[in-house]
Amino acid sequence: MATLFFSRAPAGSVSSIHFQLRRGLSGREIARDLQQHGLIRHPASFLIWVKFFGANRLRPGIYDLPTSSSGLEIYRRFEKGPPLVRVTFPEGWMARQMAALLESKGIVNATEFMKVVQQGQAEGYLFPDTYFFEQDTPAEKVVTRMRTRFSEVLPKDFELQAKQRKLTTKELVTLASMVEKEARAPAERPIIAGVFYNRLKKKMLLESCATVEYALGKWKPRLLYKDLEVKSPYNTYKHAGLPPGPICNPGAASLEAAAHPAVTDMLYFVADGQGTHRFSRYYKDHLNAKKKR
Repeated sequence: MATLFFSRAPAGSVSSIHFQLRRGLSGREIARDLQQHGLIRHPASFLIWVKFFGANRLRPGIYDLPTSSSGLEIYRRFEKGPPLVRVTFPEGWMARQMAALLESKGIVNATEFMKVVQQGQAEGYLFPDTYFFEQDTPAEKVVTRMRTRFSEVLPKDFELQAKQRKLTTKELVTLASMVEKEARAPAERPIIAGVFYNRLKKKMLLESCATVEYALGKWKPRLLYKDLEVKSPYNTYKHAGLPPGPICNPGAASLEAAAHPAVTDMLYFVADGQGTHRFSRYYKDHLNAKKKR
């Protein structure tokens, strides 16, 4: 007759132990790790439940396991899965910033995340929001979740607005990403979008500092003239039209501003040093505004 083990871990001063259930381990390997961490006395106290219910029901992740847990209680926790991890992405973050945060939270490997992003050309479509993910979630699942959220918040007439302006949807997302990085105050977003549209209509260079910073690979408090010479298709001081793709992942307000820009005759804007911008219709006024910074 089989013997059932209900033994608990030895009593001690530590009430719980941080334990990582790694993907791909056999039931025997998990039991060995549990024993080495002092969570069970005998491997059989956990293995018996693996044999009854199966190892394929156990979900990898990081757990805080009470030292008083029985083998069955530990199995049930592994079956339920690790606690969800909350992660918040600020508006305007790039995919590589998101990747680093996701990895630091134990959700997904940064390299794997970026590989999926690049393969699916997902930069710009990873909606910045608060999410709850399981630890050790496949990169494809994380990216799909964020892209789905993007589709949910996208203005209903976004594609129509792009078509009316003779832009592709990607180009309109790209413009929204530029608005996101340029805007200092919420009320400025539609005006900045309007300025970009005006410059596009007049075949003017967009001259967006944010695209130069993207080309440089870093954000700077103030660009130098030599920075504007960076060789990159994203340098809108050198290349006409919109850059090849989004330079960040825009939030809902910037997507809305790109789809519904302000009606304005402004063609220039410059940061005023107070957290907002000065807008100008004429170049001479723009030069004066730059001197007042």
